[in-house]
Amino acid sequence: MTAPPGDRRRVAVIGAGWAGCTAALELARRGLAVTVYEQARMPGGRARRVLLDGVPVDNGQHLLLGAYGECLRAIAQVHGADAGAPALLRLPLALQPWGRQPGAVRLTAWRAPAPWHLAGALVGARGLRLGARYALAASLLRLRRDPAAIPATATVADWFRDLPRAAFDGIVAPLCVAALNTLPEEASARVFAKVLDTALGGSRADSDFLVPTTDLSSLLPEPALRQVAAQGGELRLGAAAQVTASAADGVTVEVEGHSEIFSDVVVAVGPHQLAQALGARPADLPGCRAALAMTGAFAYEPIVTVYLGFRAPVAMTAPVMRLDDRPGQWLFDRHGGSSTTWPAGTATMLAVVISAHGAHQRMEREALAVAVEAQLRRLEPGLPAVTWARVITERRATYACTPGLARPAPGRLAPGIHLAGDYTDAEFPATLEAAVRSGRAAATGVLEARAAADVRPA
Repeated sequence: MTAPPGDRRRVAVIGAGWAGCTAALELARRGLAVTVYEQARMPGGRARRVLLDGVPVDNGQHLLLGAYGECLRAIAQVHGADAGAPALLRLPLALQPWGRQPGAVRLTAWRAPAPWHLAGALVGARGLRLGARYALAASLLRLRRDPAAIPATATVADWFRDLPRAAFDGIVAPLCVAALNTLPEEASARVFAKVLDTALGGSRADSDFLVPTTDLSSLLPEPALRQVAAQGGELRLGAAAQVTASAADGVTVEVEGHSEIFSDVVVAVGPHQLAQALGARPADLPGCRAALAMTGAFAYEPIVTVYLGFRAPVAMTAPVMRLDDRPGQWLFDRHGGSSTTWPAGTATMLAVVISAHGAHQRMEREALAVAVEAQLRRLEPGLPAVTWARVITERRATYACTPGLARPAPGRLAPGIHLAGDYTDAEFPATLEAAVRSGRAAATGVLEARAAADVRPA
């Protein structure tokens, strides 16, 4: 079906990740007829639900911060005040080692107003000498007071080079990898400073960890798209779309050999998919060409998740706990108790996360699962038998957040073509917060362009 030129209510969104779903919902709520194209069968992009042997799991684990205001607002909007159980479990900022890790850093923010919650965390920290605690506090204060002093070329390791090793390895490095998915020796100190300032520079609640209580597709993409459909929008899963032309009468999108015309298109695919989403003619437009040049220079970082099911309950004092990085980094309790969707005989499902690149990438999946199980048994002897083990690797989970990396801005690329994606946010690394912020920015750009066209003289 080909839409006639001049149908100014029709807007397309290419990509049903968190950025695309946010943009689609914002536009649908403003009365536009939104069509969402997603080449996968499951919405959510790089933060979605997948099925392994019929078992629903996430393609990676995501830990949100209390300071991620746009993301939390979007989740609250799609779930509503009467949604029953909360979609997110709120926990105080904590680094709690799991199992037997002598000398490991233990830190938990106090339930006190800012900044006393952080002062209390340092006072009560274990595994750090008094001098290391003082040096860490001084480094964080220096970073907050003058973030502009951080050289554009500085890595996180550069900026914290004078910090005692125990504080760097126990606190700075794991937070850097968790937030930027990039090793401290390669990660941008400026971007890390922004994350720390956002999380630690505001209220106590801003530093909280928020753990999803449901799978990632159910957390935002699916309910958002249901609301888009309720507003008269259309969702086309399993449909790869490409922008093929931009003209005064609209933007042409080709899907499965058919062309449709929209007044505006939001391209909300991953950076490695941008060239595919823009056809040859749009790609040659100046704004599109610049965005493609930037994303073409990106390097990418993986996230590996090892799922292990156990025959009996496994004790965890918190839903998220630190491992010793040999090889697993973080341990997630995947909703303790029992579940009818888990493999037969499974009482506990745990997820072990390994972020950024490393030696683990050279291991076969089965060998990595065995290594992670051995790690857990080394740290906690006497674990019950494993009933199920699977490994998921998201090879391009994020771009490598390196110093001075040029990134395209969200919004207008060319007449009628707008960009969204976590890689377009100027301040944050590739997080769900950045994705949601970019989706809102792209939707705002569409609405502003339409308003300007409405008042332009004939």
